[in-house]
Amino acid sequence: MISLLTKRLFWTSILGAAAIFAVVAGSVLAIGHEAVGRLVEAEMRSRGQNFADLLLGPQRYADAMLTGIARDPEAENFVRRVADLSSIDGYALFDRNGEEVFRSRSERYEWLLRDRPGGVSTGDKLSASTVSRPGAWQVVSDAGQTNPSVIMPLIRDGRTIGFLSVVSDMIAERYHYQSTLARTYALVIVVVLAATIVPFVLFHRRRRRIAEADERIRFLADHDSLTQLLNRRRMQEACDQLLFKIRATREEIAYLYVDLDDLAEINDRCGQARGDEILRIVARRLAASLDEEDLVARIGPDDFAIVRRRVSDRRLVGELAQKLSEAVGEPVEIDGHQIVPKISIGCAFAPEHGRSHSELVKHAEIAHFHHKADRQGPLVFFEPQMDEVMHRRRHVEAHIKRAVENDGFELFYQPLVRGHDGSLVGFEALVRLRDEKGTLIPPSEFVPIAEARGYVKAMGSWVIREATRQIAQWPAPLFVSVNLSAVQFVDGDLVAIIRSALDAAGIEGERLEVEVVESLMLERSTAILDQLFALKQLGISIDMDDFGTGYSSLGYLWRFPFDKLKVDQSFMKALENGEPNVKEIVRTIVSLAHQMKMKVTTEGVETEEQARFLASLGCDQLQGYFFGKPLPAGEIAENFLVGYRRNDRFGEGARSAAAIRRIA
Repeated sequence: MISLLTKRLFWTSILGAAAIFAVVAGSVLAIGHEAVGRLVEAEMRSRGQNFADLLLGPQRYADAMLTGIARDPEAENFVRRVADLSSIDGYALFDRNGEEVFRSRSERYEWLLRDRPGGVSTGDKLSASTVSRPGAWQVVSDAGQTNPSVIMPLIRDGRTIGFLSVVSDMIAERYHYQSTLARTYALVIVVVLAATIVPFVLFHRRRRRIAEADERIRFLADHDSLTQLLNRRRMQEACDQLLFKIRATREEIAYLYVDLDDLAEINDRCGQARGDEILRIVARRLAASLDEEDLVARIGPDDFAIVRRRVSDRRLVGELAQKLSEAVGEPVEIDGHQIVPKISIGCAFAPEHGRSHSELVKHAEIAHFHHKADRQGPLVFFEPQMDEVMHRRRHVEAHIKRAVENDGFELFYQPLVRGHDGSLVGFEALVRLRDEKGTLIPPSEFVPIAEARGYVKAMGSWVIREATRQIAQWPAPLFVSVNLSAVQFVDGDLVAIIRSALDAAGIEGERLEVEVVESLMLERSTAILDQLFALKQLGISIDMDDFGTGYSSLGYLWRFPFDKLKVDQSFMKALENGEPNVKEIVRTIVSLAHQMKMKVTTEGVETEEQARFLASLGCDQLQGYFFGKPLPAGEIAENFLVGYRRNDRFGEGARSAAAIRRIA
């Protein structure tokens, strides 16, 4: 993730460090060579001086060699042995005029005159400048490859009596000096490297980490951390740039709002981690289905946005949506669960439907809500009238939110009667919501919005508390029935909520019935089964609502502890329309339920003929407008509970003469 500039700086630094190291190494070698030369020179000066002191000593070896008078062979041999012990390879003496008078060996004719006793004289002569130099001095000659030599005057009593030239064998010493200095300089280089290269490497590692962190920060600033797609802010910037360009290019772009359906349900069923994995899979599938020029971003918890440029034919956008739906819809196997992701897509076009990012998002989201509702085709294109629908939806959502926060819902109650005699047995509690004018908002309108926005659990908990409070004020053994949503089972606290409501109302569980729909049994059956059994232990009757309209799997009837089946009102409508075989189907349902020791309630009864037909089948309870519409608690008490007696029947006495369908 390191940028090209960072890499270039890194390698430039490496090359610079290598150049510095080369200069330092070269300097060390040069200094080492100079140091060895100085050490050799110092050693030569010392050896020459010591040898001169020997020659000028009391034995006067120098005089004998310079004059040739009283030269003692033993003395000469002694001098030679001292020279050998001192690693002096050869020496020569010159008189005061610089003429050579004695040489221990001849380098020129070494093969012939090697260490000749009495020495030799080659006729060499010192230069006049050397002879004329005053005082004590030493001149060392060292080429670095051969043995070095030193020339010095022999001075006795302040007078120069001659000159001495010494050639010494310094090979071993030179090697020793060089190896010692090499080891020393190697150690110095190691120390220098440790003191410079290691901090240099650490510095660059730190710079690299900082660069990676900066790159990561920039990436996270522009991308969603979970899906690695663009985030909402970066998508807005890119979209704004495109919108600015199309003012000149006059091209059309499509903005697709993509929503992953039922993500909350997936999270509840499989856990948050598995839900995140589904999001990553969907993001990869969306990105893989697009062209290189397309933009894709995650703009919400389960919402994505796609921008396609240069749209020449809107039918191609429909084909793209179909491709996306098919790609995303491939089944995913997670922890033994097979999940088939589904998406809803709304599309808005720029500049027709908006000249800013906010307008495009708003209109594409509105179109997506319509696609989620009707599922006609792979997507829905935005139309201007949809804006009014969205405005209404937000208006209703605001009322739902206020009602949840301030207990602003109402309960209406619809009576349930016995099938064989029409006597009142209880009520079904139905939630209602009014707008600011007091007008009732249809449940078919506000309930789906509450489900989509996550208000169902709060609303359902309020219904349970209010229904139990109200039935406690009405005579026993009347009961109240409430509908439960799948959402109320998710957190596992439903039993505690209902038990708390019963305790607060001071009633037994026999006065409460709960209704669940068949589709609830498709998900997490074990967890739901445990809660249903726990409710049953409280004495609560458990009813399957809308039986015969959903999946109608008979397996649910023995796996779950149902006490009652509620036949859906669609059967009564079909019966009223004279559709064939309806009576036989209803008769079969009633017989099946009774065989399994369950009661049967039929909804949607609107005529006396329907009521008597159901009574003839032995249907246990009836519900419908024929017996009474849903009414507020006050009107229920006035119309149905005045003079209530447990053996009241419909169709007799005041009941048959009343204009309204009441039971009294």
